[in-house]
Amino acid sequence: MKYKSYLEEANSQAYWISPYGEVVQVGTNHIQLIISNPKKFGYTKDQIEKIYDKYNEPMGIEGKAREEIIKDVVNKGWIRVRRYDNKGYSVNIKQMTKKVKDILFDWSYKLLNTGIKGMKEGDKYIPVNIQGFKDHFNKNFTIQDIANDILYESGESFDVNNSIIILESVEGIIER
Repeated sequence: MKYKSYLEEANSQAYWISPYGEVVQVGTNHIQLIISNPKKFGYTKDQIEKIYDKYNEPMGIEGKAREEIIKDVVNKGWIRVRRYDNKGYSVNIKQMTKKVKDILFDWSYKLLNTGIKGMKEGDKYIPVNIQGFKDHFNKNFTIQDIANDILYESGESFDVNNSIIILESVEGIIER
């Protein structure tokens, strides 16, 4: 399989990772995927519209309503990942748990070594900033650091039961 670089395919620079490790690439932006598939993220279309109305913002705009919805989704256990061209990855989590460590380890390892849906990270030193909304975790690593298990504390190791599952689309996410 020929891998594409991130510069060749802009739509592959963002992911949502479900609390169960299901990875789906984001097309345009994170909020648009939620708006288009509200049930997958624990919302109804009505609830999303009310949040946008509360801020008097048009549906889909990246303003205060988007921020509220994204934070809520992350606080439900979803992981938001975005790659910025020259700045690296931004990863938003609820808090750093063993399961989150496993998911991020597996995500970074696969992205560097086997690729995810035809995308392979070519820069093992690209920065990854991880921010926890609940526990205020805020640290910078390289993607190679994470793939080399820097997140684990003494005695911890990867649990294969927390492996990521790469999906073709959001439709594959199981509603729980």
